[in-house]
Amino acid sequence: VIRSTLFDVSFLMLTSIVQTYGSDVVLSERGDSFFEKWVRECMVERNKLKNPRQILALCDDSIVDELLLSFSKPEAAQLKANNLSWQETCLNLPGVLHHVLIAWEQETLSSADVKSILDNIKRRLFSFSVCATSFLCAYMYSVKETELLKPLNMIQQFLAPLTSEELSSQENAKERLALSYQIIRKMQHDVHPAPSTKSRLISHSPLVEQFREVWRTVVDAGHLPVRAAQSLESLLLAGGAAWLSTQLVEQLLACKYTRDMSRTMDVVFAVMHLDIEKTTEALLQYVVAPLILRRQGEDINEPQSLVLARLCVYCIISCLESRKGNGTSALTAMKKRSRSHDEEELAANAAKVRKVIGDGSDNSSDFTDTTTGAGLAALLGSTSTSELRTTPLTLREPLQTSVQHIFAVFLQFVSGDELSPKAVFVYQFISLVVECGGERVAPVLRLLPNGLVQQLLKVLVTDDIKVGLISRLYDLRIQAGRLSAVSDLCLWRNMQMARHSIHL
Repeated sequence: VIRSTLFDVSFLMLTSIVQTYGSDVVLSERGDSFFEKWVRECMVERNKLKNPRQILALCDDSIVDELLLSFSKPEAAQLKANNLSWQETCLNLPGVLHHVLIAWEQETLSSADVKSILDNIKRRLFSFSVCATSFLCAYMYSVKETELLKPLNMIQQFLAPLTSEELSSQENAKERLALSYQIIRKMQHDVHPAPSTKSRLISHSPLVEQFREVWRTVVDAGHLPVRAAQSLESLLLAGGAAWLSTQLVEQLLACKYTRDMSRTMDVVFAVMHLDIEKTTEALLQYVVAPLILRRQGEDINEPQSLVLARLCVYCIISCLESRKGNGTSALTAMKKRSRSHDEEELAANAAKVRKVIGDGSDNSSDFTDTTTGAGLAALLGSTSTSELRTTPLTLREPLQTSVQHIFAVFLQFVSGDELSPKAVFVYQFISLVVECGGERVAPVLRLLPNGLVQQLLKVLVTDDIKVGLISRLYDLRIQAGRLSAVSDLCLWRNMQMARHSIHL
């Protein structure tokens, strides 16, 4: 009895610690203990959902059958010697729950039978109810909305109170039960927000309607509340990064006034940081190009195209910074912080970035000085001379593939001979990369396709493009960069001379 209590307390405490700080921070890379195996393969964490089929693949059919008999008919099971360890029970409980769910769906088991089995699981060890809940949360992500009710009811049964007699029959039962309740509620909330949130996945309404309902709360509040951030994170997991990014950009382009557009830009940029790498990839590969092609000539002109280009550039720079640093990086430090701090700071950080970079609509392109990127460097990390010299030559995935894709799309946008909103967007994007990124965007500019800038010069006949912009697109320290810059500058000079010459 004492050993089982020690196992239960240790398991619950370790699970609570992993929930608080995250498995990436708590577990070692090569740990092979039972608990570490259970966390990696069976435990549901926020933003780290598990595949229920893979969890079931760990189960042993003979052990599952033995556990089914033990939990459904405890009296009969007592007559048979039970040699199962607690570890084996934890790993095979998903198989038990899966059989119970199927039998309940097919009405082979009644609700009373299911309740009895769940109560027996819970009375044995409170750790068992946590293991069962983790599988049920993973299972709920693999079924349709109409099939969520039964697993949800099963989780609620694990949260049902025990009688005073049941509590008194076990050592420190009250404390262990309270800790198990805390873990189960957090697991359930991480997968499905509580009914008090306005947008929840346990709903009969489509995801689009849930998003619009959350967005109304954001508009009414004038900022991004913590509850709304949590609901948007659930929608990100349910609908995917491409879907959520599309919805956010649509709200951004729907703004009619510059002040509303700036405020919405702050919120959208903040929401992107729920998973900046995935949302940036989705924005560049699946959202921007179809949106511009579909809506050009409507509301994708100024200033909407400028704010969309600004959002793309900010996300690229944030994605670059999130992967940068030696030793203990800023990203690692963020992971070690409590989640409650992150949601509260999302909108504040986004607004700070915009203020430091500047959100003026003049979009000056006279890049003759090197102070334009200093603001962003001050916020996202100071860049010393030694760091500039060690700027990586290539980007990491998926950012590199995403940037290559959007540049290939840009090449198609400027392939014609006429000026169009698409060409204007390309110019705004490239100029903002140079203006806001400084030296850190050198690996981004290295991916510019051959001929893109020259074709843009031919299409976009304007005084906005100047020598400073063209020279900063290339690495002038190497011969290939100097040759490309000279070629573009010669074309720019010839076009300027042709424009200002006197035609007789």
